[in-house]
Amino acid sequence: MKSAVRNYAEYRAGIDRDILGRFVVPSSRLGEFADASRAMLERGAGSVPWCLTVLVGDDLAEARRAILEFTSTHMSDSEGGHSLCDSVEMRARDEQQMTEAVKAFQRPLHQFFEVSLEPGFERTLETVSSLRASAKVRTGGVTPDAFPSSETIVRFVAKCNELGIPFKATAGLHHPLCGTYPLTYATSAPRATMYGYVNLFLASAFIRKGIAEDDARAILDESSTNAFSFRESGVSWRGNELNRDDLRMTRSRLFTSFGSCSFREPVDEARELGLI
Repeated sequence: MKSAVRNYAEYRAGIDRDILGRFVVPSSRLGEFADASRAMLERGAGSVPWCLTVLVGDDLAEARRAILEFTSTHMSDSEGGHSLCDSVEMRARDEQQMTEAVKAFQRPLHQFFEVSLEPGFERTLETVSSLRASAKVRTGGVTPDAFPSSETIVRFVAKCNELGIPFKATAGLHHPLCGTYPLTYATSAPRATMYGYVNLFLASAFIRKGIAEDDARAILDESSTNAFSFRESGVSWRGNELNRDDLRMTRSRLFTSFGSCSFREPVDEARELGLI
């Protein structure tokens, strides 16, 4: 926790801070975060809080208690410093559990349900939509079998677009473009094809614009940098165009963010490609 907090503080002060999202922490470790961040959080009038995404397990009541206790001791004038839990992530199970979760963590908390891409996930997304929540999807892992097919991911994105559900993605998105990479940082780590976060974002933007799902799959699987052309006015893929408004609307209404084990790796690789 101490190392993660130090890194986050460094990134917040760095030149790429506008790309950095929330600090993600399990509700059971909010106390550890409080101890590790005490010396780094701002305090007083005009202080800028660190915003947290809190991972919630099966015990909704305990997680709610932990979040409320943390919030009450991390206001702008608190000794512990200024920090804010403004987003929660939970696994999507059945409709009753999801309804109870939304009641436990009401707005202004932003609620995300992690949707398993098992057969029938479309019905789960319909429940997410009915609860006016957002979705989360895993696009990989540390073993090859943890990566869903591009067809399944495209169906997930298309259904989110159809229902008007914003989503975030996590796992396996360390690199801008699709390719074969080590699955962990271990020296002898197995290698497999990993999706790129640029691929996923652009596939989402093209889906929102009405592209056929087969073409969206080709975008998600695209590994050639020459297939994409990035300009100030927008981006194109093999003759298909997106303008800046298409990208902005996708970012705000469909694919809102992605998570990675590393902040520097995806940013540095984007810079190497000239995207930053």
